[in-house]
Amino acid sequence: MQRRLRVLALHGYGQNAHIFRTQILPICKACEGRVEFVFYDGPVVLHPPDQPSGYTLVDEDGYPLVRHTPVLDREETPRGWCTFNEDRTRYHGVEEAFAFLKPIMERERFDGVIGFSQGAALAAYLCAYLEDPTTHPLFEHRFHPPLKFAILCSGFLPIDPPLPHLLQTPTLHILGRHDTHIGTAESMLLATACARPRVEVHEGGHFVATKATWRRFFREWICAFGPGVRGKPEEVLSPVPVIRMAKELLEEHESEITTTPQIIVSAPAPAIPAVTLTSKWVVWTAGEVM
Repeated sequence: MQRRLRVLALHGYGQNAHIFRTQILPICKACEGRVEFVFYDGPVVLHPPDQPSGYTLVDEDGYPLVRHTPVLDREETPRGWCTFNEDRTRYHGVEEAFAFLKPIMERERFDGVIGFSQGAALAAYLCAYLEDPTTHPLFEHRFHPPLKFAILCSGFLPIDPPLPHLLQTPTLHILGRHDTHIGTAESMLLATACARPRVEVHEGGHFVATKATWRRFFREWICAFGPGVRGKPEEVLSPVPVIRMAKELLEEHESEITTTPQIIVSAPAPAIPAVTLTSKWVVWTAGEVM
């Protein structure tokens, strides 16, 4: 029996593992028997003041996915992987997010990763540090092989710290043409930081497309990385009638892109102390609600 591919699933800011699983459940069902999606809660529990103004998450039909009130029900508690300022130029707690994921990846093996919004930015970091463990002290003793692929949905280019190099992991970038939270120009910056990006655009907003054509596309693209598969991911047909390549999107949004990707070869970050989640950005520590 062929081994199932295992995919680490990283939810967005203000979501949690349960909400993200609910959001992409149609994709999980389409991949059943061939792909296993593994969901984890982010370590930071959010409180309404941590939510950027005007920030909401909706499903494909426009219904809210998160109640913006502090709740104790684990399945409804909004979480994040770190917090950030309003223009997402300074991150608070990203090192703790790496430390949170390290023991998980030490004991488990994943073929790929799927991340939504902030989870996509975190996935980009993971790809970079697993490709070259010398670029971060937590990863310098290789505990997990490089990922075979990454699916980055409504993602943005992380800059604090910047990515240490151009990502070599094959990446699939899913953009919402009418995403008013993470615009296509922002997501395209992340694509330009990858050596082998594939960009697909749906006509909706800040969510992962899950209609039938997209479900089939996700299944075939992910399974193309499976053992013994003859097809290649780049040969999987687009889920949209007209393929809009990354170059076309860059040209369309050239005037909106006001910065270039900060891809630099940086010195390793200093070692971090034991994980504590006690900053002013966090209302409860993760342990208090788990």
